[in-house]
Amino acid sequence: MDNTEMRRLFEAHRAAEAARDIDGILATFVTDCFLETKALGLRSQGRDAVRAAYRSQYFTAFPDLAPEDEGVTFGDDVLAVWGTLRGTSQGDWLGVPPGGGTFAVPFANVVPFRDGLMAGESLYFDLATLCDQAHIPLSHIRQAASHHR
Repeated sequence: MDNTEMRRLFEAHRAAEAARDIDGILATFVTDCFLETKALGLRSQGRDAVRAAYRSQYFTAFPDLAPEDEGVTFGDDVLAVWGTLRGTSQGDWLGVPPGGGTFAVPFANVVPFRDGLMAGESLYFDLATLCDQAHIPLSHIRQAASHHR
């Protein structure tokens, strides 16, 4: 895919995320897609698992989660974006109760493309800082994530 096509698809993906439209999000992915949260050591594989991850790991825990993309670069069939991830801990995250705090942490997202769609996403962020700002015990999140691997 060329850079314009990758950017257009990724922007459609971001718009679906902002609308909390999980079907719209999944429409940007290949069937055997993945969602990898590097800070937690978690990888969801396939549309059903990715759907569940969006629902339970992101949208329930942080209903106002909003990445602010600040830069993007392209490689051969890959896009990398970085910026600031903002949100508020308002729901259970992997079974850990919310802390109620807001956070703003740097993030990077690497997105490979295949067959005209996104193959998946690998998300990088500082888990310790997010937990500190959101008032969530880091040790509880790490323990919860270890049970989801």
